[in-house]
Amino acid sequence: MDGKVYRNRGEYVFETLKREILDLVLKPGQAISENEICARFEVSRTPVREALRRLQEQGFVHTIPYSGTCVTRLNLGEIRQMIYMRVAVELMVMRDFMKEATLFQFEEIRHQIRLQELLIRQADFEPEQFYQMDARMHAIWFESTGKERLWEVIQAQQLHYTRFRMLDFVTETDFTRIIHEHSGLLKLMEQQEEKGLEEALKKHLYISMTRMKHAIEVEYKEYFE
Repeated sequence: MDGKVYRNRGEYVFETLKREILDLVLKPGQAISENEICARFEVSRTPVREALRRLQEQGFVHTIPYSGTCVTRLNLGEIRQMIYMRVAVELMVMRDFMKEATLFQFEEIRHQIRLQELLIRQADFEPEQFYQMDARMHAIWFESTGKERLWEVIQAQQLHYTRFRMLDFVTETDFTRIIHEHSGLLKLMEQQEEKGLEEALKKHLYISMTRMKHAIEVEYKEYFE
């Protein structure tokens, strides 16, 4: 097991499989074998069935009678709604941040952007690492304005949106573009450019739908409902 303390083996199996689903280690639509999980974690069927039951309750897997258990596929309709909601909420938060932020908080964002630049210079960096850095940067303006709960709500939309974002980073070939967009958002907030900020945020959050159109329709078609 990893360094985290788990209440029991069932929780460990559940948390591990959930993380692998979110990170696309377990692909949308992929079959999950109860026997293979038992062998992998060296546990009996009881904790494995408990883990699969919890995953099914949360929508990460579904069971087909007489067939088996599969990872749920992505729902594009829900993903589009999540992006729409995020644009509306995050724009309001960023407007508040522009008015309230200290020089230190602006510098914290600039620091996160520098970390992103350093990361992509590494030949073996993982998309999941960039995803975490990206999330940390966006979280700053929520936390700085006392709206941590809103960020938690956004982050909790894991079933479809988080996996879509991970697929976005897995298929991305130009991380410098993303970093450039982050720098642009920072500059607009520093200059109090509300109108420009709205357009830049929309472009930043919606571009994956356009960039990944071919991947969604062809290369990763089996990932979607």
